[in-house]
Amino acid sequence: MNAEDVIRPTVRAVIRKGNLVLVQVKQSPSGKRYLTLPGGRLEYGETVADCVVRECVEEIGVAPVVGDVLHVADVFRTRKDGKRHLVEILLSCTVPDDYKPRLGKRPDRRQIQTIWTDPAAPEAKFFPRYDRFLSRDDAPVYLGRLDNVVP
Repeated sequence: MNAEDVIRPTVRAVIRKGNLVLVQVKQSPSGKRYLTLPGGRLEYGETVADCVVRECVEEIGVAPVVGDVLHVADVFRTRKDGKRHLVEILLSCTVPDDYKPRLGKRPDRRQIQTIWTDPAAPEAKFFPRYDRFLSRDDAPVYLGRLDNVVP
């Protein structure tokens, strides 16, 4: 396993409309649905801003306007071949007011839908648990360690 497969920088878009956040709905192999923020792996030579724009075009069909860093988290995923450490950077982004949630031309393989959701709603099952921070005005920039176990 290469070091790049063990520790991976990723970038996520936090796109808001009032109290709602734009998310991907994904479905695990077991059939359970969960929510994630649009974004993904930072490629070599790519800026953080370029990465989040590319990922959003691929996954949600829109190029957002990129704002400031909101949060950083260490996310640990358990995989068949061991743990993967993701250093996730969450950026404030905006989309046009008339944007309608949709899948992009290259959605993630488990992505089945894009929706607006209230992160404070009990049915908002985020993976990792960003819902605990997205609805708080006093959330820290560094979110610490978040263990990510697929539902």
